[in-house]
Amino acid sequence: MTKGSEKKKLRVTDLIKSEDVLKWKPNSNVLIASPMGAGKSFFCKNTLYDIAKETNGKILMLIHRSNCVEQFKYEIEADGKSDVIEVITYQALEYSKLHNTNKYQLSDYKFVVCDEFHYFFNDSSFNNKTAVSFKMIMSNQESIHVFMSATGEHMSRYMKKYIKDNRLEDAIEYEIPFDFSFIRELTFFHKDVTMEEFLKEGIAKGDKGIFFIQSAEKAYKLYSKYKKYCVFNCSANNSKYYDYVNKDKIKQILINQRFEEQFLITTSCFDAGINIIDLDVKHIVIDIVDIGSLIQCMGRKRIQSEEDKVSIYIKVINNQKLAGLKRSMEQKVEMADFYMQNGYSVEKLIEKYPMQNDVNNILYDDILQDENGNVIPNSYTKVINEPMYFKKKEDIADYSVMLEKFGKFGYCKYLAATFGFYDKETGSYTYRMINEEYELEDYLGKMVKEETVLLQLRDRSELIKKINAKQNGKLLKKADTLNKILEEREVEYRIKEFPTTRYIQDENGNKKKKVYKNAWKIVPF
Repeated sequence: MTKGSEKKKLRVTDLIKSEDVLKWKPNSNVLIASPMGAGKSFFCKNTLYDIAKETNGKILMLIHRSNCVEQFKYEIEADGKSDVIEVITYQALEYSKLHNTNKYQLSDYKFVVCDEFHYFFNDSSFNNKTAVSFKMIMSNQESIHVFMSATGEHMSRYMKKYIKDNRLEDAIEYEIPFDFSFIRELTFFHKDVTMEEFLKEGIAKGDKGIFFIQSAEKAYKLYSKYKKYCVFNCSANNSKYYDYVNKDKIKQILINQRFEEQFLITTSCFDAGINIIDLDVKHIVIDIVDIGSLIQCMGRKRIQSEEDKVSIYIKVINNQKLAGLKRSMEQKVEMADFYMQNGYSVEKLIEKYPMQNDVNNILYDDILQDENGNVIPNSYTKVINEPMYFKKKEDIADYSVMLEKFGKFGYCKYLAATFGFYDKETGSYTYRMINEEYELEDYLGKMVKEETVLLQLRDRSELIKKINAKQNGKLLKKADTLNKILEEREVEYRIKEFPTTRYIQDENGNKKKKVYKNAWKIVPF
């Protein structure tokens, strides 16, 4: 495709004109869904800025990562627009409410812009206070509320439910369809050690890339082996590993929107809001569970042209782990489900769960108020953290789809279908799966060659340890279960369970027949 024939990608400013914004009224809820890099921030810094300035209004930008706040502040200061736009984190707003500082009065702003508003959902898994800022915004009737996200599908559904339940005016919606054509190839891998192999190969070839790793410990350990070629980042809230972050280098990344080392190794503290503009970044490796956060990570590199593409590498979540995640989510909402199903009765909740608090903080204590909003002395009730509850329910639904609709390799197929790596005509998926079971396959191959038969449980211990499939920290030992694991890992061997007979010679030289109903042997598949 020649440059002149490239299809112009739709941007937010193409979709929403100044005349559209002028029609918005105080207490309007505006939902903007668009892909990463479609100009949401540009729209705020220009269209909204101009209208606010003309009417002596102010804009409050709410951002969910402190790194993103810093980068956006650099941008608006460089553009000379900090006279109208104020940038803070959602967490700062929540703190002001919970500690009664009255530092932020939302009614002072013409526009309250919720950037990456999936924050209310995604961060609720580790921050039970996201509902505080959400309620503050929704109860503010003087400002126009602008909610923007590239991955806010679940949150949009919750907002529409909230608006309907509270009899508010319908949301004003704008949407730009997602385009994942920037992905050159989609690859899945199973093991942590494979990330190190990716890094070593990249160093040898002189490539540039980004690693997003959920665990700060895992990210740091990878970085520590290859410090010469990498820059490391994690959340400032991580007391153990933040000391290893080179703050000056991170600041320069935020200002320059690029890094000079070959690889950036970061946790999800960089999963949204920040921009990396660098044609040399060709690879993004992701080891993060949450789908929304995973997609956000992919969008950190800002695509500059049709030819600017990246290879995406994602760590697999197998069906066994998906089922475990689903069960975990179901357990977390159990108390809230019971509370709702029993008419929000605190008495029935206590009868069902005596001397128990909800450790997941989906249910929490709150002070009772009368119809006028006045506190009723010495009275409290149980309240459901709705964004957190709804998020868990959406996760359960997603895991169910992966397991039931997509079946084998459900996680991989779900993402492949989402990202356009599925051929509808042939019904085939076009992603790549790396087989990392070399040592195990060699071991199983030798067992086949030597026609090894495992008669009893004690004979199988080495094989079970080699497969190393665990649930709740315990090794799995049943043949059917282990075969499913081998299948998911694309290992071309299976355990065959069969009856066999052996003649055992006793100390007197007499042979005694012994039947083994469930002997094992390894067979090619």
